[in-house]
Amino acid sequence: MARDTHRWHAHFYDGEITQPHTVQIEVLANGLEIIFSDRPSEIWTYGSFRQTEGFHSGELIRFEKSDTFGQALVIEDVQILEVIRERAPASGFHNPRLRRYRVPLVGFSLVSIVFIIWLLYGHILPVFIDGIARIAPVAWEESLGRSVVAYIAPKEDRCQDEIYTEVFDEIGARLTAPTNLPYTFRIYVVKNAHVNAFALPGGYMAITTGFLKRVKSAEQIAGVIAHEMQHVVQRHGTRAVLREMSTRTLIAAISGGGEGLDYVLDGAALVGALRFSRDHESSADIGGMKMILDAKIDPKGMVEAFEILLKITGDMPDGLVYASTHPLTKNRIRSLSPYLDSLKVDPIPIVSDSTWARFAQAIRAGQCKRKE
Repeated sequence: MARDTHRWHAHFYDGEITQPHTVQIEVLANGLEIIFSDRPSEIWTYGSFRQTEGFHSGELIRFEKSDTFGQALVIEDVQILEVIRERAPASGFHNPRLRRYRVPLVGFSLVSIVFIIWLLYGHILPVFIDGIARIAPVAWEESLGRSVVAYIAPKEDRCQDEIYTEVFDEIGARLTAPTNLPYTFRIYVVKNAHVNAFALPGGYMAITTGFLKRVKSAEQIAGVIAHEMQHVVQRHGTRAVLREMSTRTLIAAISGGGEGLDYVLDGAALVGALRFSRDHESSADIGGMKMILDAKIDPKGMVEAFEILLKITGDMPDGLVYASTHPLTKNRIRSLSPYLDSLKVDPIPIVSDSTWARFAQAIRAGQCKRKE
């Protein structure tokens, strides 16, 4: 891509709308200056963002802001990485010049380290993490969840309208009434155009207005919430965070860097760890469906919600946000089909038609009352 001597053309995603802004990037000693055509420039300091793509030949370079959910820079010219390393050697970004040496280096390294990696990460670490996750106090999980939710769903982005609270309180009450769970679930509606829903350790959950605009009933929302609750109950997020923490601790110990140890418990740094495997997703599906049936909620809502999400992930860039943390497949949806006839009594509506109409109208209108 054509660029000026010291500037790179890039696409800036602000986390609010899906359409990127065309910007220019200048590499400074302390960070990247983002130059807009219609507003003052801003600086992303090194340490406030991380490289998430562009490690292999042919890939676009992608930087993501750690403390602002959804903000990212996408740059085509890989040479920007070399300039960053020249002007800020301590920044730690990928060096594209090393690509030519990748094959021989990998071949040489594998001879000496493959067995250690296999033993540590394939056997010792998973067993250790599972054991810790099973006995981790709920209070510790809640503390961990609070530290992460502050970055993913900051207070200024949470919608606190009474109609949203009414509907989600009813969904939460219906799903948890038949259970005896140790968690207090907190569900936040987040003003964001992306399609996403997620659960954090300790019972913190969030769902975006971009997601809510696409569902048609409270039962569909309940299906997704039940699925996310199962991630909490089965401690999938806790295991993922423990795995990330253990890896960072090991790296910090090997490198001898005190700053690395401080980074281990940084909430923003742990956000990227919350990606679930297909096994975790399938397990949360089945557990969530059982919660739906126990609550006498129409199980078709859960399947319908997943069908909507599957269509979005295939048709729209917005859906990639959800798919990146929740791998969704047709097989997962098919595995829920046998449960559709399992409810032996008539399903009980979660909210009245009039309440749902008010909720849907508020979502369509973009209503979002933020805390003052």
